[in-house]
Amino acid sequence: MSSQSLIRNNQQLTYAAAAIAIEAAVAKSREIAAPECIAVVDAGGNLLAFARVEGAAVLARDPAIAKAATSASIGTATGGIPYEFGANLGFASHGGIVNLGGGFPIVFRGELVGAIGVGSGTTEQDVAVAEAGRDAVLAALAASA
Repeated sequence: MSSQSLIRNNQQLTYAAAAIAIEAAVAKSREIAAPECIAVVDAGGNLLAFARVEGAAVLARDPAIAKAATSASIGTATGGIPYEFGANLGFASHGGIVNLGGGFPIVFRGELVGAIGVGSGTTEQDVAVAEAGRDAVLAALAASA
């Protein structure tokens, strides 16, 4: 029998944490007048919460979710993969991996616990809204620790 552990114990965001991120991201979206689609996933890329601010592009739903799942998968912000590699990943994953800005991992105490993805605005708007959601949940996690 193997001496290696057969299970992993890792922390992941809960719906309550995802709701904090969504609330802060929606507030930022409204503050900058950029209606956005916002998705929060756990560390495995599973959707926990989603919001579509009134006026956000309906077709931005799937990219927002994909940005969050991609960020959880690669453990870094989306949009920084070299173009050729990013395009190939997107094609090979049937759109599951995206290289558009607006996806951020949520890392607490050095451990990936989830990710947030935002779409419908400009890259700068998507990033600002995603950062607001990420920062709010990290502040809540720190306060509860």
